[in-house]
Amino acid sequence: MRQRHSLHPAGHHAARCWRLLGVAALVALQITLIRVQPALAAPGDLVADVLAVASYPQSVAPSIAFDGHYLYHTGYGDSVLHRLNVPPAGGASTATGEYDVTIQGAATGIMTLSYDSGRDAFWAVSGDGLSIYLLTKSGLASLAFTIDPATDRPGFQPVGDYPNEIKIAYDAADDTIWYSSDAGVRIYHYHTFADGSGTADLVAGTPYIDIDVAPNNMDPQCGYSQSSGVAVGGAHLFITAAGCPYYFEYTKTGGKVAVYPYNRYDSPTSAEDLECDDVSYAVPVFWVRDAFDGHIRAFEQPPGTPCVYGGGPRPTARLALAIAATGPTAGAGFTFTVVAQDRFGSLTPRYGGTVHFTSTDASSGVILPPDSSLSGGQGTFSATLIKAGPQTITATDAANASVTGSLTVTVQAASAASLILRTPASAKPGQAFAASVTLNDRFGNLATGYTGTVHFTSSDPLATLPADYTFNAADGGVHGFSVTLMTPTIPTLPGQTITVTDTANASLGATSPPVNVSPL
Repeated sequence: MRQRHSLHPAGHHAARCWRLLGVAALVALQITLIRVQPALAAPGDLVADVLAVASYPQSVAPSIAFDGHYLYHTGYGDSVLHRLNVPPAGGASTATGEYDVTIQGAATGIMTLSYDSGRDAFWAVSGDGLSIYLLTKSGLASLAFTIDPATDRPGFQPVGDYPNEIKIAYDAADDTIWYSSDAGVRIYHYHTFADGSGTADLVAGTPYIDIDVAPNNMDPQCGYSQSSGVAVGGAHLFITAAGCPYYFEYTKTGGKVAVYPYNRYDSPTSAEDLECDDVSYAVPVFWVRDAFDGHIRAFEQPPGTPCVYGGGPRPTARLALAIAATGPTAGAGFTFTVVAQDRFGSLTPRYGGTVHFTSTDASSGVILPPDSSLSGGQGTFSATLIKAGPQTITATDAANASVTGSLTVTVQAASAASLILRTPASAKPGQAFAASVTLNDRFGNLATGYTGTVHFTSSDPLATLPADYTFNAADGGVHGFSVTLMTPTIPTLPGQTITVTDTANASLGATSPPVNVSPL
């Protein structure tokens, strides 16, 4: 099995002599560097330290990943996914809760990992560094794309003992992958999907960044520039340099933002892969994997917006609206929920937008929530709709109209509040004609749920009237009847009227206009 130490080419031989032979001058330099100690509670403070012994000391195992609950790592091109518990804060401890899963589907094994919280899986690099897989926690590796060295790594210069060792970082901000070769100075930026030829697709706007070009190089701090590990969980990239007691913050266009010392990095070897963790401790940390000694260390992140595990805060792509009830009643308030979600349908708890509400119901009396924020990406709101039938409530981000979502509800009519009796203006004596009875709620909606009983009377003592009738669901608030009037209209006797009344509610009734009963 192999060991190696990733350094700038000019430092490889010296680093090996230092590590193996103890060259005094370089040791003194290293001691001077590692004793850079910031104030307490500062970026780079050591928060936790765990020894993962699964792959040591026989081989290099540079990977580390964190899923919000556990730490994961692999060997060097290994076919085993190792899981262990997050250690308690404090001094060095031995790993607990170790659990291994066999990786299937990756012919050359897996080298490094980066967790994608949206997919709840890992982006993983093959043992030869030229294949990118999506690896499930159960160990199933599915090929996402391959990397053509001739076209997909422009300007690639192999450096160091292990040029095919690759570190990656998943970036949820745009669903991309940052790809960094060991000891290299160019970090490539790929989409998570293949191009038309089935190989890596460089992101057009930012296909790569270079970290060796002044003033954005690492030479002032390390004496050389190289990328040994890369992490992202927000607006910026964080990069380690093997053998250097500093880690670096870069923009995604290659600008060096800040430099942070480790406090302390006492290992005689070097920091390699790193991953973000904003949930395990009182302060956000970076998990840093050592190249050789088996330790996984947590160092405090810089203040401000944390580097979020799983690729960072996933952009909110939509708003999901839901209602627990089957359908609200006209004029009655009801509650519904709004959840900010990413493109995978997962909650985006850091959504900070303002939500604006609209509805297809433009009736007077409609009540919608005012413009509102969400708490932890979720909110419960109240609304009142008026018009019966299918209606839609839409929630839209006030600053980004593409972030939107709708809820369609079927508004049920309220209780019957009025009765309408429709009759013809004229009729012939003894000849039946049609009349209809319609029940409406107080908003003018058809009272489709009305099941009362109606009774008919008439000013014509000889009229033939319908028997009492009980409405049912099939009527939907409307029923037709047959009426026959007998007494003709004469100058001294006006037209005949018909009255219909709910037998249980005398206020719910109506009388028809006079019907002209004429034999002509």
